Amino acid sequence: MTGVRLLRDEVRRGAAQAAHRRSGHTGAARQDQWYAARQTLRTGLVRLGRVPDLPDAHRRIGLAGPGAVRQVSRDGAALRPAVQFSVAHTAEQVVVALRRAEPADGAAPAGPGVDAETEWATAERNLHRFGTPAELDALRRACGPVVRPLHLWCVKEALAKASGLGFVRIPPRRYRLHAAGDTAPHRLTVEIAGADPPDGGPRRALVRTGTRTTAGRTPTAWAVAEPPTR
Repeated sequence: MTGVRLLRDEVRRGAAQAAHRRSGHTGAARQDQWYAARQTLRTGLVRLGRVPDLPDAHRRIGLAGPGAVRQVSRDGAALRPAVQFSVAHTAEQVVVALRRAEPADGAAPAGPGVDAETEWATAERNLHRFGTPAELDALRRACGPVVRPLHLWCVKEALAKASGLGFVRIPPRRYRLHAAGDTAPHRLTVEIAGADPPDGGPRRALVRTGTRTTAGRTPTAWAVAEPPTR
């Protein structure tokens, strides 16, 4: 991927309460997920050298702008050069994607998008609702033979976040994936049917997908995608 840093961590029960944090979400589980995501974001920004490694650093980090992919801010001001952030979590795992990217002409950039899921059997039964066997085959050629329907769902969710279109405006089956036509790994051709304005035809996208396993926990399928480009 072009500059995307992917970080993963566990959602630890009671972590938010132990840290005396309140996320604004209702329920202890949601607070723990919020806390895990914010701590993972802090870790990534420290590794990028964008914030100092201080105990309260996560409290000073915010997200500027709307959408699933956000600009990262510190103490209320967007970081410069810009850093993009996308997060996904299950009940037990959190995945964060970070990328340095300066907006063009002052506009908020798109991507990367990330997703994580654990509903393996549901995806197997419902492939016809969100994808096709041909798309699954294209993804396997790009990312390896162990890819399963849940990975395809994660890739489409990540693309939906990266493009800013989501699944409300553009249903999953309208994110159409094809083999890129070469042997380069992690590359797919993507069409977003029904996008407004029209997407102008097939575009390339960079994707990674895999499975994270932790003893005693359900395996987590994950995917990160950079937005389609001409």
